[in-house]
Amino acid sequence: MKITFIVKNPKQGKNTIHIRVRMGRKIDLFLSTKEVTELEDWNSKDGLLFESITEVKGGKSIEKRGAESKRRIQSNRSVNYRLLELRKSIEDGYRNNNILPTSEWLKGIVYPEIKEREKVVNENFINYCSTFIEDKGNTISDKYIIKINSIKAIIERYLSHKKQKHLSIPDINNDFKRDFEKYCLGIEGYALNYFERNFKFIKTILYHAQANGYIIYSGLNKLKCKTEKTMFQILTPEELSLIERETFSDEHLETAKDWLLISCYTGQRVSDFMRFNVSMIEEKNVKNKKRFFIEFTQEKTKKQILLPLHEKVVEILKKREWNFPRKMSEARYNEHIKKVCEYVGIDEMVEGSLSLEDSSKLGRNKRRKVASVYPKYKLISSHIGRRSFASNNFGKIPTPLLMVATGHSTPTMLMKYIGKIDEQQSLALAEYL
Repeated sequence: MKITFIVKNPKQGKNTIHIRVRMGRKIDLFLSTKEVTELEDWNSKDGLLFESITEVKGGKSIEKRGAESKRRIQSNRSVNYRLLELRKSIEDGYRNNNILPTSEWLKGIVYPEIKEREKVVNENFINYCSTFIEDKGNTISDKYIIKINSIKAIIERYLSHKKQKHLSIPDINNDFKRDFEKYCLGIEGYALNYFERNFKFIKTILYHAQANGYIIYSGLNKLKCKTEKTMFQILTPEELSLIERETFSDEHLETAKDWLLISCYTGQRVSDFMRFNVSMIEEKNVKNKKRFFIEFTQEKTKKQILLPLHEKVVEILKKREWNFPRKMSEARYNEHIKKVCEYVGIDEMVEGSLSLEDSSKLGRNKRRKVASVYPKYKLISSHIGRRSFASNNFGKIPTPLLMVATGHSTPTMLMKYIGKIDEQQSLALAEYL
């Protein structure tokens, strides 16, 4: 391989320096570089810039030493250094890859930023999901990773349905959102709110890509999804009293009952309260009265919480010789608390969504949420404790303090969570009407 630098069609003033790569008779590649030179600085014999500037005085060639000459020499040396480094990169690239040089190959070495920009534009969204997970590291939970992989699987099925092999990051635009929504609702049979949550995840990943230099659809922040009002149930104070008064001979149901009460009086997620142990508890003096607090870090939000224990929780601990109930899996817990609520008579018919087997051919071996009217105990799940705590205490406990317990970041998030509306503006309007 022979690599030389030349000035094609030389002229006075600035000239672009070209690179020429030859291998035998078959390969003779030309490409302009990013470097330029004044014609008077170009040494056509060596194929580089002069690193000394001379003038003839008295028949003798004398090196110029003025400030301007020094500046030009320094500049020429810098250009020569970059040209020689480029030559070395081409030689190393050829040796390491052992392939015949092509124009595209040479362009990728001379202009690596163009190659990188093309990569950025054409990056596959599904591939980038793995980059997102890797970059986030320990800051996201296993459940968060499972959620992202679930979204990847849905997109892969969508691409298969559309007979597409690739979804570039910039291609996630309004047209994609509309078509993907149609697929998710019509073909997959997902609920509107489930699609909305998934698309929020997609946007989060895209914004992460943008922060890392990738090009995304410029109108992404304007892409909004419709939602439906969420139907959910809570356990009222009266229903909680029914549960408290009942004692179960079956140890599994008694354990599930106590965990259900703990969740309803602490307002925490199952991933948090099922980790509670007495080593997290500390005693503090509040207005000359001893109170118990539990300190922990929420798994989902990573927020540190110092939560005063409700007297009902303390009663459970005392009943169990100052221990929390035996831990159980979330699936087992969900199964048992339904039985607890059925046994105590929480069986009124209410509206809600229940996850049922999809009997259609397309949905074989899948479950879908079906909205209908069911006995209330069937709609009881691990999340009911958190919603019950927030709903039962809203308006009784100042909202900022309630948010400390639930971990919500804003009053709006809290009110949306429990299905309330902001009444302040309505109350102010009432003064004028």
